[in-house]
Amino acid sequence: MKESLSKDVLFDFFDGRTTSIQRKLVEDWLADPRNEELYYQYLDEWESRHPQFSPQVESALSEFVALVNDQDAAREIPLQQIEQTHFSIWKSAWAYSAVAACFLVVGGFVFNQELMYKSLTSDNGRISAFELSDGTKVVLNANSVLRVPRLGFGSGNREVVLEGEAEFKVVHTEQDSRFIVKMDKDYSIEVLGTEFVAYSRERGTKVFLTKGKVKLSLPKGKQLYMKPGNLFSTEKDGKFTLTSSSTPAKFVAWKQDMFYFDNTLLSEAVQQLNERFKVDVRILDPVLGNRRIGGVYKARQADDLLAILSELLHLEVVKHNEFIELRTSVTNPNHE
Repeated sequence: MKESLSKDVLFDFFDGRTTSIQRKLVEDWLADPRNEELYYQYLDEWESRHPQFSPQVESALSEFVALVNDQDAAREIPLQQIEQTHFSIWKSAWAYSAVAACFLVVGGFVFNQELMYKSLTSDNGRISAFELSDGTKVVLNANSVLRVPRLGFGSGNREVVLEGEAEFKVVHTEQDSRFIVKMDKDYSIEVLGTEFVAYSRERGTKVFLTKGKVKLSLPKGKQLYMKPGNLFSTEKDGKFTLTSSSTPAKFVAWKQDMFYFDNTLLSEAVQQLNERFKVDVRILDPVLGNRRIGGVYKARQADDLLAILSELLHLEVVKHNEFIELRTSVTNPNHE
Protein backbone atom coordinates (compact mmCIF):
# COMPACT_ATOMS: atom_id res chain seq x y z
CA MET A 1 0.00 0.00 0.00
CA LYS A 2 1.46 3.32 -1.04
CA GLU A 3 1.73 5.74 1.88
CA SER A 4 3.39 8.62 0.02
CA LEU A 5 0.09 10.37 -0.72
CA SER A 6 -0.59 12.97 1.96
CA LYS A 7 -3.94 14.10 3.31
CA ASP A 8 -3.27 17.61 1.95
CA VAL A 9 -3.03 16.28 -1.60
CA LEU A 10 -6.34 14.45 -1.22
CA PHE A 11 -7.98 17.56 0.25
CA ASP A 12 -6.74 19.57 -2.74
CA PHE A 13 -8.15 16.84 -4.97
CA PHE A 14 -11.57 17.16 -3.33
CA ASP A 15 -11.35 20.95 -3.71
CA GLY A 16 -10.54 20.57 -7.43
CA ARG A 17 -7.18 22.31 -7.01
CA THR A 18 -4.78 19.52 -7.99
CA THR A 19 -2.50 19.56 -11.01
CA SER A 20 -2.71 16.90 -13.71
CA ILE A 21 0.34 15.17 -12.19
CA GLN A 22 -1.26 15.16 -8.74
CA ARG A 23 -4.53 13.79 -10.14
CA LYS A 24 -2.55 10.97 -11.76
CA LEU A 25 -0.91 10.23 -8.39
CA VAL A 26 -4.34 10.07 -6.75
CA GLU A 27 -5.67 7.73 -9.46
CA ASP A 28 -2.66 5.41 -9.08
CA TRP A 29 -3.04 5.47 -5.30
CA LEU A 30 -6.75 4.63 -5.53
CA ALA A 31 -5.98 1.72 -7.86
CA ASP A 32 -4.84 -0.16 -4.76
CA PRO A 33 -8.07 -1.36 -3.04
CA ARG A 34 -6.30 -1.28 0.32
CA ASN A 35 -6.33 2.52 0.13
CA GLU A 36 -10.11 2.71 -0.37
CA GLU A 37 -11.02 2.87 3.32
CA LEU A 38 -8.52 5.66 4.00
CA TYR A 39 -9.85 7.53 0.96
CA TYR A 40 -13.43 7.51 2.32
CA GLN A 41 -12.17 8.47 5.77
CA TYR A 42 -10.43 11.57 4.35
CA LEU A 43 -13.44 12.34 2.15
CA ASP A 44 -15.78 12.26 5.13
CA GLU A 45 -13.42 14.53 7.07
CA TRP A 46 -13.23 16.96 4.13
CA GLU A 47 -17.01 17.05 3.73
CA SER A 48 -17.50 17.78 7.43
CA ARG A 49 -15.36 20.91 6.88
CA HIS A 50 -17.18 21.86 3.66
CA PRO A 51 -20.92 21.49 4.30
CA GLN A 52 -23.13 21.55 1.24
CA PHE A 53 -25.48 24.46 0.64
CA SER A 54 -29.00 23.95 1.96
CA PRO A 55 -31.75 26.51 1.19
CA GLN A 56 -33.20 28.50 4.10
CA VAL A 57 -36.84 27.71 3.37
CA GLU A 58 -38.26 29.43 6.47
CA SER A 59 -36.43 32.70 5.88
CA ALA A 60 -37.40 32.64 2.18
CA LEU A 61 -41.04 32.23 3.18
CA SER A 62 -40.77 35.14 5.63
CA GLU A 63 -39.31 37.35 2.90
CA PHE A 64 -42.15 36.36 0.57
CA VAL A 65 -44.78 37.23 3.22
CA ALA A 66 -43.06 40.57 3.82
CA LEU A 67 -43.06 41.26 0.08
CA VAL A 68 -46.79 40.55 -0.14
CA ASN A 69 -47.43 42.85 2.84
CA ASP A 70 -45.42 45.61 1.17
CA GLN A 71 -47.48 45.15 -1.98
CA ASP A 72 -50.71 45.51 0.04
CA ALA A 73 -49.37 48.68 1.68
CA ALA A 74 -48.65 50.20 -1.74
CA ARG A 75 -52.36 50.06 -2.53
CA GLU A 76 -53.06 52.58 0.29
CA ILE A 77 -51.38 55.53 -1.46
CA PRO A 78 -53.65 58.66 -1.52
CA LEU A 79 -55.56 59.26 -4.74
CA GLN A 80 -53.75 62.50 -5.63
CA GLN A 81 -50.37 60.75 -5.40
CA ILE A 82 -51.62 57.99 -7.68
CA GLU A 83 -52.72 60.59 -10.25
CA GLN A 84 -49.31 62.29 -10.06
CA THR A 85 -47.27 59.11 -10.31
CA HIS A 86 -49.58 56.88 -12.34
CA PHE A 87 -46.88 55.50 -14.57
CA SER A 88 -44.38 54.72 -11.78
CA ILE A 89 -47.06 53.02 -9.65
CA TRP A 90 -48.20 50.96 -12.61
CA LYS A 91 -44.63 49.92 -13.30
CA SER A 92 -44.02 49.09 -9.62
CA ALA A 93 -47.23 47.08 -9.35
CA TRP A 94 -46.29 45.13 -12.47
CA ALA A 95 -42.86 44.42 -10.98
CA TYR A 96 -44.34 43.25 -7.68
CA SER A 97 -46.82 41.05 -9.51
CA ALA A 98 -44.06 39.49 -11.56
CA VAL A 99 -41.92 38.85 -8.49
CA ALA A 100 -44.89 37.47 -6.57
CA ALA A 101 -45.72 35.16 -9.47
CA CYS A 102 -42.13 33.90 -9.51
CA PHE A 103 -42.24 33.28 -5.76
CA LEU A 104 -45.49 31.39 -6.13
CA VAL A 105 -43.99 29.16 -8.80
CA VAL A 106 -40.82 28.56 -6.78
CA GLY A 107 -42.85 28.13 -3.62
CA GLY A 108 -44.92 25.48 -5.33
CA PHE A 109 -41.78 23.50 -6.04
CA VAL A 110 -40.47 23.99 -2.51
CA PHE A 111 -43.63 23.17 -0.63
CA ASN A 112 -45.41 20.75 -2.92
CA GLN A 113 -43.64 17.42 -2.87
CA GLU A 114 -45.51 16.21 -5.91
CA LEU A 115 -44.05 19.06 -7.94
CA MET A 116 -40.56 18.74 -6.47
CA TYR A 117 -40.23 15.00 -6.97
CA LYS A 118 -41.32 12.44 -9.48
CA SER A 119 -42.05 8.90 -8.34
CA LEU A 120 -40.40 5.90 -9.95
CA THR A 121 -42.57 2.89 -9.13
CA SER A 122 -42.53 -0.86 -9.41
CA ASP A 123 -45.96 -2.45 -9.60
CA ASN A 124 -47.37 -5.47 -7.84
CA GLY A 125 -45.21 -8.54 -8.48
CA ARG A 126 -42.94 -6.73 -10.97
CA ILE A 127 -39.31 -5.63 -10.98
CA SER A 128 -38.43 -2.27 -12.59
CA ALA A 129 -35.04 -0.85 -13.59
CA PHE A 130 -34.19 2.84 -13.94
CA GLU A 131 -31.18 5.01 -14.73
CA LEU A 132 -31.13 8.34 -12.90
CA SER A 133 -29.97 11.63 -14.40
CA ASP A 134 -26.46 11.21 -12.94
CA GLY A 135 -26.05 7.71 -14.40
CA THR A 136 -26.84 5.84 -11.18
CA LYS A 137 -28.67 2.57 -11.88
CA VAL A 138 -31.56 1.50 -9.64
CA VAL A 139 -33.57 -1.73 -9.63
CA LEU A 140 -36.81 -1.54 -7.65
CA ASN A 141 -38.40 -4.59 -6.06
CA ALA A 142 -42.15 -5.04 -6.36
CA ASN A 143 -44.43 -2.52 -4.61
CA SER A 144 -41.60 -0.04 -4.13
CA VAL A 145 -41.34 3.69 -4.79
CA LEU A 146 -38.27 5.88 -5.33
CA ARG A 147 -38.81 9.64 -5.33
CA VAL A 148 -36.19 11.63 -7.25
CA PRO A 149 -35.89 15.38 -7.99
CA ARG A 150 -38.08 16.19 -10.97
CA LEU A 151 -35.53 18.63 -12.40
CA GLY A 152 -32.52 16.38 -11.82
CA PHE A 153 -29.69 16.66 -9.31
CA GLY A 154 -28.05 20.00 -8.65
CA SER A 155 -24.44 20.69 -7.72
CA GLY A 156 -24.90 19.60 -4.09
CA ASN A 157 -25.83 16.25 -2.61
CA ARG A 158 -27.91 13.85 -4.69
CA GLU A 159 -30.90 12.98 -2.53
CA VAL A 160 -33.62 10.40 -3.17
CA VAL A 161 -36.36 8.90 -0.97
CA LEU A 162 -37.02 5.16 -0.86
CA GLU A 163 -40.18 3.35 0.18
CA GLY A 164 -39.71 -0.38 -0.31
CA GLU A 165 -36.62 -2.20 -1.56
CA ALA A 166 -34.06 -1.39 -4.22
CA GLU A 167 -30.56 -2.15 -5.45
CA PHE A 168 -28.39 0.89 -6.16
CA LYS A 169 -25.27 1.15 -8.31
CA VAL A 170 -24.13 4.68 -7.61
CA VAL A 171 -21.76 6.45 -10.00
CA HIS A 172 -18.94 8.77 -9.00
CA THR A 173 -19.23 12.44 -10.00
CA GLU A 174 -16.50 14.94 -10.77
CA GLN A 175 -17.70 17.04 -7.82
CA ASP A 176 -17.47 14.04 -5.43
CA SER A 177 -21.09 14.73 -4.48
CA ARG A 178 -22.64 12.38 -1.95
CA PHE A 179 -25.58 10.18 -2.93
CA ILE A 180 -28.10 10.08 -0.08
CA VAL A 181 -30.98 7.62 0.23
CA LYS A 182 -33.56 8.75 2.77
CA MET A 183 -35.71 6.05 4.35
CA ASP A 184 -38.42 5.71 6.96
CA LYS A 185 -37.96 6.63 10.64
CA ASP A 186 -35.04 9.06 10.10
CA TYR A 187 -32.69 6.48 8.54
CA SER A 188 -30.54 7.54 5.61
CA ILE A 189 -27.58 6.20 3.63
CA GLU A 190 -24.70 8.39 2.46
CA VAL A 191 -22.64 6.84 -0.31
CA LEU A 192 -20.04 7.69 -2.91
CA GLY A 193 -19.43 5.29 -5.81
CA THR A 194 -20.78 2.05 -4.38
CA GLU A 195 -23.28 -0.80 -4.74
CA PHE A 196 -25.82 -1.77 -2.09
CA VAL A 197 -29.33 -3.04 -1.46
CA ALA A 198 -31.66 -0.97 0.73
CA TYR A 199 -34.88 -2.16 2.32
CA SER A 200 -37.30 0.27 3.96
CA ARG A 201 -40.71 -1.11 4.84
CA GLU A 202 -43.08 -1.07 7.80
CA ARG A 203 -41.46 -4.01 9.58
CA GLY A 204 -37.93 -2.63 9.53
CA THR A 205 -34.91 -1.35 7.64
CA LYS A 206 -32.07 -3.29 6.04
CA VAL A 207 -28.94 -2.32 4.14
CA PHE A 208 -26.57 -4.81 2.53
CA LEU A 209 -23.33 -3.37 1.13
CA THR A 210 -21.86 -5.08 -1.92
CA LYS A 211 -19.06 -2.73 -2.88
CA GLY A 212 -17.49 0.49 -1.58
CA LYS A 213 -18.34 2.11 1.73
CA VAL A 214 -21.38 3.85 3.18
CA LYS A 215 -22.21 5.91 6.23
CA LEU A 216 -25.59 5.30 7.82
CA SER A 217 -27.32 8.13 9.63
CA LEU A 218 -29.49 6.69 12.38
CA PRO A 219 -32.14 8.25 14.62
CA LYS A 220 -30.97 10.57 17.42
CA GLY A 221 -27.90 11.65 15.46
CA LYS A 222 -26.10 8.31 15.56
CA GLN A 223 -23.83 7.24 12.70
CA LEU A 224 -22.50 3.90 11.55
CA TYR A 225 -19.99 2.93 8.86
CA MET A 226 -20.36 -0.20 6.74
CA LYS A 227 -17.87 -2.28 4.77
CA PRO A 228 -18.57 -4.68 1.87
CA GLY A 229 -20.40 -7.76 3.10
CA ASN A 230 -21.93 -5.95 6.09
CA LEU A 231 -25.65 -6.33 6.76
CA PHE A 232 -27.45 -3.67 8.78
CA SER A 233 -30.96 -4.49 9.97
CA THR A 234 -33.49 -3.05 12.39
CA GLU A 235 -36.65 -4.25 14.07
CA LYS A 236 -39.87 -2.38 14.79
CA ASP A 237 -38.63 -1.47 18.27
CA GLY A 238 -35.64 0.37 16.78
CA LYS A 239 -32.96 -2.14 17.83
CA PHE A 240 -30.38 -2.80 15.14
CA THR A 241 -27.62 -5.26 14.34
CA LEU A 242 -24.56 -5.10 12.10
CA THR A 243 -23.33 -8.46 10.87
CA SER A 244 -21.39 -9.97 7.98
CA SER A 245 -23.18 -12.18 5.47
CA SER A 246 -21.50 -14.90 3.41
CA THR A 247 -24.50 -15.24 1.07
CA PRO A 248 -24.97 -11.94 -0.77
CA ALA A 249 -27.15 -13.67 -3.38
CA LYS A 250 -30.06 -13.82 -0.94
CA PHE A 251 -30.34 -10.02 -0.93
CA VAL A 252 -30.72 -9.70 -4.71
CA ALA A 253 -32.63 -12.91 -5.46
CA TRP A 254 -35.77 -10.83 -6.03
CA LYS A 255 -34.18 -9.36 -9.17
CA GLN A 256 -34.72 -12.75 -10.85
CA ASP A 257 -38.21 -13.25 -9.35
CA MET A 258 -36.66 -15.62 -6.82
CA PHE A 259 -37.23 -16.21 -3.12
CA TYR A 260 -34.10 -17.18 -1.18
CA PHE A 261 -34.88 -19.03 2.06
CA ASP A 262 -32.05 -20.09 4.38
CA ASN A 263 -33.57 -21.81 7.40
CA THR A 264 -36.18 -19.05 7.23
CA LEU A 265 -39.24 -18.95 9.48
CA LEU A 266 -42.43 -19.66 7.58
CA SER A 267 -43.89 -16.48 9.08
CA GLU A 268 -40.97 -14.52 7.56
CA ALA A 269 -41.48 -16.20 4.18
CA VAL A 270 -45.14 -15.19 4.25
CA GLN A 271 -44.21 -11.59 5.07
CA GLN A 272 -41.92 -11.50 2.03
CA LEU A 273 -44.72 -12.91 -0.11
CA ASN A 274 -47.18 -10.27 1.13
CA GLU A 275 -44.74 -7.43 0.47
CA ARG A 276 -43.83 -8.52 -3.05
CA PHE A 277 -47.33 -9.36 -4.28
CA LYS A 278 -49.43 -7.09 -2.06
CA VAL A 279 -51.62 -9.90 -0.78
CA ASP A 280 -52.81 -10.75 2.72
CA VAL A 281 -51.64 -14.25 3.60
CA ARG A 282 -51.90 -15.15 7.29
CA ILE A 283 -50.77 -17.97 9.56
CA LEU A 284 -53.17 -18.20 12.49
CA ASP A 285 -51.33 -21.10 14.13
CA PRO A 286 -48.14 -19.77 15.84
CA VAL A 287 -46.61 -23.25 15.90
CA LEU A 288 -46.94 -23.43 12.13
CA GLY A 289 -45.43 -19.95 11.77
CA ASN A 290 -42.28 -21.15 13.56
CA ARG A 291 -41.61 -23.92 11.05
CA ARG A 292 -38.59 -23.28 8.83
CA ILE A 293 -37.87 -23.59 5.13
CA GLY A 294 -34.76 -23.54 2.95
CA GLY A 295 -34.04 -23.31 -0.76
CA VAL A 296 -34.34 -20.94 -3.71
CA TYR A 297 -37.69 -20.79 -5.52
CA LYS A 298 -38.94 -18.89 -8.53
CA ALA A 299 -42.34 -17.25 -8.19
CA ARG A 300 -43.75 -14.58 -10.49
CA GLN A 301 -47.07 -14.41 -8.68
CA ALA A 302 -48.39 -15.19 -5.22
CA ASP A 303 -50.05 -18.44 -6.25
CA ASP A 304 -46.68 -19.80 -7.46
CA LEU A 305 -45.09 -19.52 -4.03
CA LEU A 306 -48.23 -20.65 -2.22
CA ALA A 307 -48.23 -23.82 -4.32
CA ILE A 308 -44.54 -24.41 -3.47
CA LEU A 309 -45.10 -23.91 0.26
CA SER A 310 -48.17 -26.11 0.17
CA GLU A 311 -46.27 -28.92 -1.53
CA LEU A 312 -43.10 -28.73 0.55
CA LEU A 313 -44.69 -28.31 3.97
CA HIS A 314 -47.95 -30.17 3.36
CA LEU A 315 -50.10 -27.09 3.92
CA GLU A 316 -53.63 -26.14 3.00
CA VAL A 317 -54.28 -22.83 1.26
CA VAL A 318 -57.68 -21.58 2.43
CA LYS A 319 -59.04 -18.47 0.72
CA HIS A 320 -61.36 -16.41 2.91
CA ASN A 321 -63.21 -13.29 1.77
CA GLU A 322 -60.61 -10.85 3.16
CA PHE A 323 -57.41 -12.91 3.45
CA ILE A 324 -55.69 -16.18 2.60
CA GLU A 325 -54.88 -18.61 5.37
CA LEU A 326 -52.10 -21.17 5.52
CA ARG A 327 -52.85 -24.10 7.78
CA THR A 328 -51.47 -27.59 8.35
CA SER A 329 -53.12 -30.12 6.07
CA VAL A 330 -55.26 -32.69 7.85
CA THR A 331 -53.82 -35.30 5.48
CA ASN A 332 -50.24 -34.45 6.53
CA PRO A 333 -48.72 -37.67 7.91
CA ASN A 334 -46.78 -35.61 10.46
CA HIS A 335 -49.87 -33.78 11.66
CA GLU A 336 -51.04 -34.67 15.13
